[in-house]
Amino acid sequence: MHIEDVAKHFEKRARQRGLHYVLGGAAPEAVIVQAEERLRVVFPAQVKRFYQHYNGLHVEDPPLEVVPLERLAFSAPARLHFATVDREHQLCFDVSQLNEAGQWDIVSAPDGVPVTLTMASFWSNKLWAWIDQGRAIWRPEAPPRQ
Repeated sequence: MHIEDVAKHFEKRARQRGLHYVLGGAAPEAVIVQAEERLRVVFPAQVKRFYQHYNGLHVEDPPLEVVPLERLAFSAPARLHFATVDREHQLCFDVSQLNEAGQWDIVSAPDGVPVTLTMASFWSNKLWAWIDQGRAIWRPEAPPRQ
């Protein structure tokens, strides 16, 4: 799924089943640079691309938040908290190194269990597994939420 299609997928779900969501607008380049400087990181291409299109996301039910750049913060050394699922499960970028895809791994906090290798996988797959199926994406092979 292309990043530009994320908004269309949300709109479709809102029409079809009344999904309540708020997608943040595009972050200006200056805001992205300020976040990188404040956090002392350089965003991999896919992270930057997401924020160039959507500076944050909030879904009411099932609960999901991708925090805007201004609220990105480290939850542990090398773990940059960027999303909260079901109001309690934090997802973090592992900023300690770039993986084989040239991206940061996405891991669950605090245990560091891998969730996915790329932000593109998060926005095109994991996000919808949670929203559409209630799959606990913060745990490997988790059953759907009841």
